[in-house]
Amino acid sequence: MPGSIQLSRYIPFLKSLFPQKNPVIQKLSVDVWLDDIFIYLTIEDVICLRRVNKTLFLMTHEPIIWKRFLVRLPVPIPPLRPTLRWSLDLTGFQIEQLVAKAMIADDNWRRISPVFSWSRPEFAFYEVLELKLLPGGQYMVASVKDSASRRFYICIFCLDHPDPNFPPLARHSVPSRAFNIEARFLTWEDRPGIMIFYSMRLPEDGKLRGYDLSELSNNPNVEPPYPIRHESVSMFVDMTALEVLSDPSITRRSQAFRSRAAMLSQPFRKAMHFISDCPIEFPSLFEFDGRPFAALVSGPEEIVLINLTTSQVSSIKCQRIPFFDYAHKICAFRVLPKQNQVLVIRSLRLRKLERDHRYRPQDRHTMELHILPDAGQLGVMSLPEEYIMLDDGNVASVHISDSYEPLRGDDHPFLHDPNARPLPLAVYMCWEDLGGVEQINVHPLLSYDQRWYYNLDWNQTQATVKDPEHHVRVIPGVQRALMYTVPLDDRSDKPKIKTLGRYCNPYSHDVAYPHGFPPEGDFSVLRYRYVRPTKDYAPIKCSSNVFQHIAEKGCNAITWDESTGRVCMATQKNMKFLILDVRKIVAPDDRFAQWRRLQAMANNA
Repeated sequence: MPGSIQLSRYIPFLKSLFPQKNPVIQKLSVDVWLDDIFIYLTIEDVICLRRVNKTLFLMTHEPIIWKRFLVRLPVPIPPLRPTLRWSLDLTGFQIEQLVAKAMIADDNWRRISPVFSWSRPEFAFYEVLELKLLPGGQYMVASVKDSASRRFYICIFCLDHPDPNFPPLARHSVPSRAFNIEARFLTWEDRPGIMIFYSMRLPEDGKLRGYDLSELSNNPNVEPPYPIRHESVSMFVDMTALEVLSDPSITRRSQAFRSRAAMLSQPFRKAMHFISDCPIEFPSLFEFDGRPFAALVSGPEEIVLINLTTSQVSSIKCQRIPFFDYAHKICAFRVLPKQNQVLVIRSLRLRKLERDHRYRPQDRHTMELHILPDAGQLGVMSLPEEYIMLDDGNVASVHISDSYEPLRGDDHPFLHDPNARPLPLAVYMCWEDLGGVEQINVHPLLSYDQRWYYNLDWNQTQATVKDPEHHVRVIPGVQRALMYTVPLDDRSDKPKIKTLGRYCNPYSHDVAYPHGFPPEGDFSVLRYRYVRPTKDYAPIKCSSNVFQHIAEKGCNAITWDESTGRVCMATQKNMKFLILDVRKIVAPDDRFAQWRRLQAMANNA
């Protein structure tokens, strides 16, 4: 059947087919509806059909309908949790939520005037120091402390639980403030879970001397009041325990919840502990050949790689490029395990003669590719295999988009094609003053042996986003980026965010999403789509009073999930955090469980 059936105009006619007594269409079996009718309907049609009567309301909640939509959805979808049971009908409502979130987030990103239409503050039970959302936006990792700044913890929250102000699912005590948090779904010791990677500062001799190290800035150039050591720790949390505790059908005050929690073992397990005398920057997590790895920068020029399964440490020291006898400093890096290289952005401190014959510090920047060291090799001196020069100027920060490939569960559909053309790597240069944010793409090439790899010759400057009155900063994703503006005179770790905005690259060519091949035939999924916006940057409207409070007092932590568009923020000395969503998504509750029982009776009739 070509095209799609627009059912919204036929709702009165459909209602006439369902009189109160002996409806005609109700005589059709459920299999006919699912296998011969729903396959020709779009998502909008199914939603319209849901409004006809209770029978179709129940039928349109069938998991198979939304699973078919999910595998054919032509937009970036939230990654499936590795423990999500695809074959269980109980997850059908979650699949429908994934489809709804993906559609809403992509449409909002394409709109000329994007908006956060739903917001809610959540009680964190502690003062929030840093936040990190997992892909999909359901789980969030937070670094918190008590009001007296004496106890510090790593907590995991479930943000989609129907119970309001749901407490942390798990909590781990740390000796000092945890910062530079990274979190990712990874498999460790053959078990899927969340790998958390964070840094700490501790006194070298263990004595605090009456000074609170948690008040120090995250800037690695800050001078400590006494000698300190820098530590990075990686903790693994089994997803099985989190799934049990976040079950939406059980409230936290029930005896069933207490019984389940009492049967669980300690959720946090230490995977790695790294200690250095130099500041630790840019922690990241990645997977190669099914094994989890951690990477970080120790000092101005050393990149450390750690196998989280064997605890084996390897490292390279990026040497100075010949003919540039100036201090080199790593500003950002991204490990490319499939091509056994690491992409590095470095700054070179130079002196540039101005027109008025006065000298002013000016940086030059390079983009480089280095070969990864062999397993167990330490301090390998490395010159770049290739490098290019970037624009001159002073940068506040540099960011590189991730090349995230979601884990696939035992019975998950094949939503990600590992042989598909990967997305370009996006490099964001955040310039000081009013320089804005410059975005550079590094495009992949296909080698003679049919493997994709990144080559620096195929780089392209895409766009520069500027604001005439504010600094522009960016939080990159895999395919999208969230930008925000801060005052020019605000250089603190708790900036007063004035606006949030979406960034959409207007000059990038259309790249197929890395999904498997669509099924044969004409199976339209979405009836209406917003076109690609012409403006690369657009502020996101938000009417939340809590957001205005954070903008005035300063943002202590901010994180976002690009697949759902969810943003979480927190302000200092506050035990709440704010959740901003594109649209309110209905959470499962007891009423839906009753509908399920009625639906099972209808299927067995």
